[in-house]
Amino acid sequence: MRTGAVRTAVHRGRPGAGGGDQRGHGTAGVPGLAAGIGVAAARRQLVDLQDHVDERLGGMEHSGHGHECRCEHGAMAPTSAAPRRRAPLIVLIALIAIAALVAGGLLWRDRFGNGQEEAEALAAALAQADAPEHQEVLGPLIEATGAAPQVELADPGSAEDGERTVTLAWTWTLPDEAGTWEYTTQATLRRGEDGWAPDLGPETYAPDLQEGEHLDLATLDPALGTITDRDGGVLYGEREVKVLGLDKTQIDEAEQESAARELAGLLGTDADRYAQTVADHGPDAFVPALTIRVDDEGEYPLGDAAQITGFLAVEQSRPLEVERDYAPGVLGSLREASGEDVENSDGEIEAGDLVATGGVVAAEHGALVGTHGFDVVAVHEESEEERSLHRVDPVDGTAVPTTLDDDLQRLATAAIADEDSPSAVIALQPSTGDVLAAAHGPTGQSYPVGLVGQYAPGSTFKAVTALSLLRAGVTPDTELECPETATIEGASFKNADSMDPSLFGTMPLRSVIAHSCNTALLLEHDTVDQPALADAATTLGIGQEAPAGLEAYMGSVDPEDTGTEHAAAMMGQGRVLTSPLSMAVVLASIQQGETVAPRILADQEPAAAEVPTPLTEEETSQLQEMLRGVVTDGSLDDLADLPGEPVIGKTGTAEWTNEDGELALHSWVIVAQGDLVVAVFVEDGSYGSVTAGPIAREVLEGA
Repeated sequence: MRTGAVRTAVHRGRPGAGGGDQRGHGTAGVPGLAAGIGVAAARRQLVDLQDHVDERLGGMEHSGHGHECRCEHGAMAPTSAAPRRRAPLIVLIALIAIAALVAGGLLWRDRFGNGQEEAEALAAALAQADAPEHQEVLGPLIEATGAAPQVELADPGSAEDGERTVTLAWTWTLPDEAGTWEYTTQATLRRGEDGWAPDLGPETYAPDLQEGEHLDLATLDPALGTITDRDGGVLYGEREVKVLGLDKTQIDEAEQESAARELAGLLGTDADRYAQTVADHGPDAFVPALTIRVDDEGEYPLGDAAQITGFLAVEQSRPLEVERDYAPGVLGSLREASGEDVENSDGEIEAGDLVATGGVVAAEHGALVGTHGFDVVAVHEESEEERSLHRVDPVDGTAVPTTLDDDLQRLATAAIADEDSPSAVIALQPSTGDVLAAAHGPTGQSYPVGLVGQYAPGSTFKAVTALSLLRAGVTPDTELECPETATIEGASFKNADSMDPSLFGTMPLRSVIAHSCNTALLLEHDTVDQPALADAATTLGIGQEAPAGLEAYMGSVDPEDTGTEHAAAMMGQGRVLTSPLSMAVVLASIQQGETVAPRILADQEPAAAEVPTPLTEEETSQLQEMLRGVVTDGSLDDLADLPGEPVIGKTGTAEWTNEDGELALHSWVIVAQGDLVVAVFVEDGSYGSVTAGPIAREVLEGA
């Protein structure tokens, strides 16, 4: 053996990778592969293992058994060649084993993915809320809002050690445009033998939600607003009432009908109807018979009612006008929605909502009733305790100001309190168009004739006819024929029986208007055609749009009428139709010198009427002069002595046939003094100066 002939072992590997230190190193990471180590880590272990094998093989070449032997020819040879022949096989087997372990680990890891798809599926499942466990928590709120929430995967997180924590973004749309409730929660998914599965707690569904709670929605009622007069006095709002009725739980079944009939008799309601209503209700029902104002208790025999078995008076508050039958048709009313209202509303109305009927209440319903608020609550299943999670406060109703003058309204109502037939007094302020009063007689409450009535205006319409004649070249001094009767296309017309026969003959237009000569105007039907008459009516406000907040008829003059219909229209009959409100507008326009648009809502400017031919100053002066003559020299001379500014006006009488087939008279008066116009109408009266005139005087005197 030659001294010093020693091979140097080559160490390939990480620093410090010595033979003794590396025992078992190549297989120490294998279990980690099965547990799902990364591909890069697996590759590093393969390299380490290969280095380890090379070291061991190199160590064998350097071992103490590696001395050289001199052969007989002097050549040196190793003592054994077997280890070198086995080295490649050992490396190959080791590499195959490691590769198999790596592949198996990766396949095991990828068998269920990384949980991303399961996280997205969880968000979709929560949005659908079909699963029973989701329904239990989310179902009540879904039903209350009418829609499932939107749930999106805001942050998928990352998978670590078989877990993935994701962030979910929730959006609930609240009813009645109350906005949205938005929040985020977290959910954990865990990988198990069957794949990734969510581990959901209450806090996954909503922040701070606790075990045993579900989500629900509470409605928050706003405070009702008010309707006020022009000075801020409350005309409509919450009023204390008593609901009178029978508690069926306190009455033997055999005695229920007799109790119902006795109570109905005391309260003045239909006994048959109430007895049937009581019978139709369930055995535990309270059956209302009548609702009365607390202020009106003295008008009912409640002491006698209290002696009836089962009688009950329930105190409540209801939205009502300041007193019964105050300004009917103007204020309108609120009532609780009926089943029919809900059914026919296409989802707009729910049980318990207040439904508006007519007038200012209907026009300003939203402002008056306000907006519901909502409280998203966590409700405990057992205790039923509620915790607020998200609150949208209600918006209370506001005060809706009107143009009504309370004093004048009460004065006008009193002035027609004794009228038996439907009647009305309308008071208007010409400078603003403000409706100051809209009073109706005792029999006109359900149908406010002053606003929606459609009647022939009679001779009050002669103010319109006079304007059309002025535009045709006739002046207040133009002489016209006023015979006792006149025939137009075979139809005979006459003057009122009350007209002084000495007046028949020739007279100027101003006298025709003052004494209301029908025949004089009829005979001018060729001077003014129907389109010109209709245009004059438009100038004075007839036919314009009803004011916002009022259901009103503003009159109609058909420009196509001809012949006798046109002739009759010249004296306010034929097919001409107006309401007391529209005739008040006619005189207000003359008093103001321009077309007046009425209004009832004090915080809104009236819409300007579209008038092709505006009123001129000369026309205004001439009309005022002629209508002043009605007071000084004509049928309204009873008003001539009223103090204050000059009174102008016109009486009217229109014939109609009543339900008995008898000829009857509508009684009209329109008067103006200063910045006040009053129109009076009585459906079944006498001549305007006889029936309506005294009512107009009473209002002017008290105003």
